[in-house]
Amino acid sequence: MDWSKYSALKADSKASMAKEEKKAAVLYEEGDSMPEGKSVGDEKEAAQEAVYLSQKRWNPDNGEAMDDDKSEMSMPALEAEKARYDAQAASAKAQSDGLASAMADYDKA
Repeated sequence: MDWSKYSALKADSKASMAKEEKKAAVLYEEGDSMPEGKSVGDEKEAAQEAVYLSQKRWNPDNGEAMDDDKSEMSMPALEAEKARYDAQAASAKAQSDGLASAMADYDKA
């Protein structure tokens, strides 16, 4: 994903984040061993949700819409990617500052 384009894609309804059910709840059924206080139809395992990044796709040959591309996202993964870009920006700023210093020295030479 080119994150620099996310806001524009979102504004054009071409990308979005949405919570979806990843796994349906599992209910107790007849014949299951059940803890006290539980009965058939009660929740044995809770449903699991995940956040997905959905992006619209089109067939390059005919322009017809294709199924959306969906990628499961996690906040730790997004934070790590942001930290990586922030580190690259800091490194680029340091390089730029170094060049500015060298240019000042060049002018004095």
